[in-house]
Amino acid sequence: MFHRFRAVPAACCLLFTVFSASAAAPAVRSEVKGLHIAARDALPAPRKPQVLEEGHFCRMQVTEPKTTAGRAVAARGWYVTSEVQGGGYTSVGAFSRGGEGTSGTCLIADGNVFVFRGPALAAIVYGDPAEDEYVGGPIGGVAGTTLPDRVRITDRTPPNLAQADLRFSADAIEVVAVAERETFCGNLVIPNLRGMDIPETRKVLAKAGWHPAPPAATDEEDRFDAAAGYRAKGLTEFETCSGTGYGFCAVNYERADGAQLHVTTLGDEPPTVSAYDVQCEAR
Repeated sequence: MFHRFRAVPAACCLLFTVFSASAAAPAVRSEVKGLHIAARDALPAPRKPQVLEEGHFCRMQVTEPKTTAGRAVAARGWYVTSEVQGGGYTSVGAFSRGGEGTSGTCLIADGNVFVFRGPALAAIVYGDPAEDEYVGGPIGGVAGTTLPDRVRITDRTPPNLAQADLRFSADAIEVVAVAERETFCGNLVIPNLRGMDIPETRKVLAKAGWHPAPPAATDEEDRFDAAAGYRAKGLTEFETCSGTGYGFCAVNYERADGAQLHVTTLGDEPPTVSAYDVQCEAR
């Protein structure tokens, strides 16, 4: 790519040379099947962008950009879903097309992650093309992690399934598997529970000092809640479950020091972990 520049003072040229040398393009690689990353310095326009009519489920995924990088992506014609700053970069999740699924789900079809270093685009993460352009793909957006060098790639469906991590280093941007563990509250190490069923989750957490936290006394209406059935089977950590759609359940654990772990499960027989978060002990 060639650019034309007007003549500028020698001092400016020197500053430009120094900046360019310090901003050498990072190496890029992907270790995750179906996800790819390419070094890029020019922001592409979306191909066949979709106009999201009023009421379309995907309109709920579109956010107002807060960062310079996010605004640049939106100005190019992409729908921005998320922005995360970490590892010295700004990662912007965006899409141009999507279909409608169950329970108000936006099935993002043309999702990408645009990675910026300062105001300049450094790389683009994209997935294998879908057979149907309105069937959801693996990339919907990005989310933060507790790890300073990682940003998580998710599909942005209601379960917000984690697909991979972006790992940053001084000279590389890598697409890697979701971290095996994260540290919360300064010293609480939680293994990656995603995809585990609750009996297995119980065993893993028990080794780290977590135990089920049964909900407060329930009333008669609980007989219509699947959580009551799980509690009757001895899984006392189930608080409540939705009766339709993805079948989400809220499941809770706690430690003797007061820390609480809030887990969201997906599906049934057995429900599996889709997300979780930690509430630190009271200070």
